[in-house]
Amino acid sequence: MLQEIFLTQTQSSEGYKRWFQDDYFDLFVWQDFCSSDIVSFQLCYDRACRERVIGWHQHYGFEHFRVDDGEQTPYKNMTPVFVNENMSPYHEVLQHFIDRSEYIHEFIRIFIIEKLQEWYDNASSM
Repeated sequence: MLQEIFLTQTQSSEGYKRWFQDDYFDLFVWQDFCSSDIVSFQLCYDRACRERVIGWHQHYGFEHFRVDDGEQTPYKNMTPVFVNENMSPYHEVLQHFIDRSEYIHEFIRIFIIEKLQEWYDNASSM
């Protein structure tokens, strides 16, 4: 189940950042300082196997990436980077999030579920 990691709440030009994590997901949510509206999020999924990221921003919409950890050798530590990826298990991610988000703030949970459904609907219509 997703749990909030309180030590990482930080401020940026996007607002303040919150981090939720379990063994399958990392969820980063940026909320407006004044209104607490969600202005963007990154939902990292399948963390242990083939990590990918669904990103949403209020001005730019959706993005989907594969995380390339850069590790080609155990002797060199590279910085992970996002690589564009088109294919994704839309419905599977949505269902996993519904199942694992029971303990996060209801406003955030509902917002992310609605955005994942919107993302799924947009992808299905293409």
